[in-house]
Amino acid sequence: MRLKMYQDQDNRQRGRARIARLLLPALLAVLSPTAAAAGDVVAYRAGKIIRSAGEAAAPGVLIVRDGKIEDVLAAGAKTPEGAKVVELPGAVVLPGLVNPLSGISQVNFTSGPGRASQSNSSPTDGRKAVGLSSLNLKHEVYRRLGRTGYTTFAVVPNDTRGLIAGQASVIRPALGKEKEPGELVLEKSAYLLLGFSSGKTWYDAGLRYLKKAVDDILKEKAAKKKAEEAARKKAEEAKKKASQPSTGEKKPAPVPPAAKPAAAKPPAKPKVPDPLVQVFKGEKKAFVRVKSPAALAHFFAFFDKLPIKFQFVLVTGPQPPEIVEMLIERRKQITAVILEPRMGRIPETSIYVNTARLFLRSGMPVAFVPLRDTIDGHREIFFQLAAMVKSGVLPHEALAGVTSVPADVVGLGAKVGSLKKGGLANFACYDRDPLSGAARLLSVYVEGRKVFEDDPSTGKLSGEAIR
Repeated sequence: MRLKMYQDQDNRQRGRARIARLLLPALLAVLSPTAAAAGDVVAYRAGKIIRSAGEAAAPGVLIVRDGKIEDVLAAGAKTPEGAKVVELPGAVVLPGLVNPLSGISQVNFTSGPGRASQSNSSPTDGRKAVGLSSLNLKHEVYRRLGRTGYTTFAVVPNDTRGLIAGQASVIRPALGKEKEPGELVLEKSAYLLLGFSSGKTWYDAGLRYLKKAVDDILKEKAAKKKAEEAARKKAEEAKKKASQPSTGEKKPAPVPPAAKPAAAKPPAKPKVPDPLVQVFKGEKKAFVRVKSPAALAHFFAFFDKLPIKFQFVLVTGPQPPEIVEMLIERRKQITAVILEPRMGRIPETSIYVNTARLFLRSGMPVAFVPLRDTIDGHREIFFQLAAMVKSGVLPHEALAGVTSVPADVVGLGAKVGSLKKGGLANFACYDRDPLSGAARLLSVYVEGRKVFEDDPSTGKLSGEAIR
């Protein structure tokens, strides 16, 4: 009898222990700072924090509330009352990286980026295509974006071969609970991507699409001016008639018969603005992808003949010094340049040229994109940037090229690309200076939530990361 009582007691204890083991992960998830409830404040105490490119790294405390940055305090400052403190000893905290031109999607995330898929025989019109349309949340790539250190991606439509390739949508990595692609979107239409190559086919397509957009604007301006002139003349005639003296009594005007009330018309649907027309009007940003020196010469020969010009971000490859000088002279049109972090070589020589350095020394902003538009390609970005630094690019210029500059060119500089007060709490932690070429990515946070962790002591990976 006593033996059975001990056995029952032991079984109950084992049952309680089994339940505790099952509930412990859920309890830890609730208590974890990465799953803080709305209104909670988290203080990340780090060995070094770089708030933005160009600022010195210093020990500090990053204060996050509701997925946004509330403040960056000095190391010894008092944290807000009730804040949950997360210790990041020895970590170097950077703003989350920003890719201003990516083709990552279910269709082509393992292949070369959209910026490299331009065809010489397909100057098509894809102005209505939007990057958002290529997203498919069922694909694991969106849950694994956070493992790269990048927290913002400007995604272009899958088919980017056209003269007018489409509109880029800015997204963040998936946090795990999204049901619709739109939940990832920070900006549905950040800019219009255009492309140009050599040949009569592309020149004729430019006349057909770009020149037509200019003509439509000029016609609209002429019609508006004509209507304003007619209204002015009518007002002058009415004023002149009112100022003339009366010659006698006026007969009362006959009262017209009451008109039947007109049937109510349904409200007209708002007209969807043409993104290409918006570019020429300065209402939408434009990226223009032109790769070779010959294609650049061909593009500007066409561009200079347009009655209306527009400003744009140039997407190109390594160029020789004389081409860079020609492009620098066009600062009024070119607002920034997007390059891959690699050296170029002068044709028919063994002389290498750092195109990025030439642009940067002239004051032209430069944003860098990975050599490969894949998960691993994004993870390798600091290896290429370290090589660029060795070749003359300054460290703060290299860091700005993957944070603040791309954030500005896609129009989201107030939200991403730095650790500014009020911006999204997107940041990455490294075990040393990432530009050393030997840094290890420890963790990544998107809007205050941890989406990736690599524990050096155990080698354990969390999140959707897969080596």
